[in-house]
Amino acid sequence: MVNTQPLFYPGNGITMSAFIISLSVVLSILATCVMSYVSMATAIGPWIAPTLVLIALPLVRIFAREKNSTAILALSTSAGSIGGIVATAIGFSFPALYFLDHNLFAAWMAQPIFFASMLAGLTLTAGWLGIWVANCLEHELIDVQKLTFPIGQMIYKMIAAQHQVQKAYELLIGFLMTLIFCLLQDGSRWCTSLIPKGITVMRSVQWGLFFVPALRIDLWPILWAVGFVTGHVIALPLAAGALIKIGILDVAHRALYPMLNATEFLFAVCSGIVLTGVVASFLSLARSVHNFCTSRSSQGYDWKIALQPYRKHVREFLSLFCITILFLTYANFSAGAQVFLILATIIFTYQITLIAGRIGLAPLGRFATFVMIPAMFFFNLDLVQIVFVATFVEICGGVAADVLFGRKLAQLCQVSSTRVKAYQYGGLIIASAAVGASFWILINKFGLGSAELFAYKAQSRQLLIDARKYMSIDYTVVLLGMLLGFVLSRLKINPALVLGGILMPLNLTIGLVIGGLLAWMNKNKEAWYPFWSGVFASNSLWMSLQALW
Repeated sequence: MVNTQPLFYPGNGITMSAFIISLSVVLSILATCVMSYVSMATAIGPWIAPTLVLIALPLVRIFAREKNSTAILALSTSAGSIGGIVATAIGFSFPALYFLDHNLFAAWMAQPIFFASMLAGLTLTAGWLGIWVANCLEHELIDVQKLTFPIGQMIYKMIAAQHQVQKAYELLIGFLMTLIFCLLQDGSRWCTSLIPKGITVMRSVQWGLFFVPALRIDLWPILWAVGFVTGHVIALPLAAGALIKIGILDVAHRALYPMLNATEFLFAVCSGIVLTGVVASFLSLARSVHNFCTSRSSQGYDWKIALQPYRKHVREFLSLFCITILFLTYANFSAGAQVFLILATIIFTYQITLIAGRIGLAPLGRFATFVMIPAMFFFNLDLVQIVFVATFVEICGGVAADVLFGRKLAQLCQVSSTRVKAYQYGGLIIASAAVGASFWILINKFGLGSAELFAYKAQSRQLLIDARKYMSIDYTVVLLGMLLGFVLSRLKINPALVLGGILMPLNLTIGLVIGGLLAWMNKNKEAWYPFWSGVFASNSLWMSLQALW
């Protein structure tokens, strides 16, 4: 009689645990590699946890009993997704060092072990602090305030859905179709390239002061996938940015500031837009703090009672504090800068988790700026330290939000919180070990600032750090950018995403906008998410494999 039982049984704890650990390691490395590429290639970092669920589902169906699948998927996804958010946080800020000091970054790249070790240390210290903050806030945010943590809810629904196998097949179809497309486009040892990299729709045209660059559609599936998943959130601001550059900024440069270099003019305007966003964000933050303190005071808030539940986390914080101090001391941070960075990061990580718990989005860059700017002015930081501050905050805030999504998922799946914590710590360790190699391989192969790794978010960070340099060129140019940023804010258009359309090459913007238009024309776009998730995962992995070749 043929044995049709699954390979792993609930009663065999060692075997089942080994399977979950192995699956978690694979998902963590996969998430790290995919999001390392996506974070530097596009202007957005989508949560990768839903994709991990769909990838893991067929494996769980084959190797485990169905009644165990919920716990296995919850644990492995919670562990693996940390690699994705870590790679996103690093990709958004750390490459700014390349644009600030190319020679220094090249020296780091010339030492792969040192490069990977620095990213590993940064990930471990900031990520562990993020998990500690999540441990402190878990009861308050999930049980007391009952925040929804939408990503955790969405993953649970995916796990519980009766048609989840069909979704896994749809992801597999998107994955395989994209893999074949990339193979035919790039060629291999066994076949030559059959599909071009892009199609030129229109040659460049100039009418007086107006200049329209050549319109080229890149045959790049990941752009369509990211544009589809994010829809109008990213497509409309990017299209607006491209039109503003062609119709306003380029004309203003030729007509009013011909004496300035085109790059200097553009970056000065963009610095003005960034400064407007920073001022608006600080004013919003001040109002939020004032409202919070006022409401607590009027209610007779007892801070001693409120802080009582957090005392049990003091011991872990002390050990974490010592390790973080050692790493920051190695990075030459002064004692005052270290204390400021740790305390400010904890405060703003709390704000990030509140927002993520309510709407499912984590505005990492905004809060990294809140810490970075005071640190720049109050402490004598060099460029490496400034970039480290921004990256540290983004990693900590991102990990805390991702961990709480996992804790919410565990609660819904009735998995022990203690058990999921252990897997999340393990996910952080795997991500720390993998992220340095992933970034080094991609950057070494494609180069930062290239079409493949444009690193828009990192360039925006560099703009903010170097804002004073561009302000010294011509205040009227910076004021023009600030006025533009104010108008965009009043029109409810995200200035940060508009910057992407201004700075990114037009062909990249067109690809993302095409994806957004595809979503806009589809009445049931959620049904296509598994397919497009497979597309962006496949294209990202293909680029990573190309880097290894």
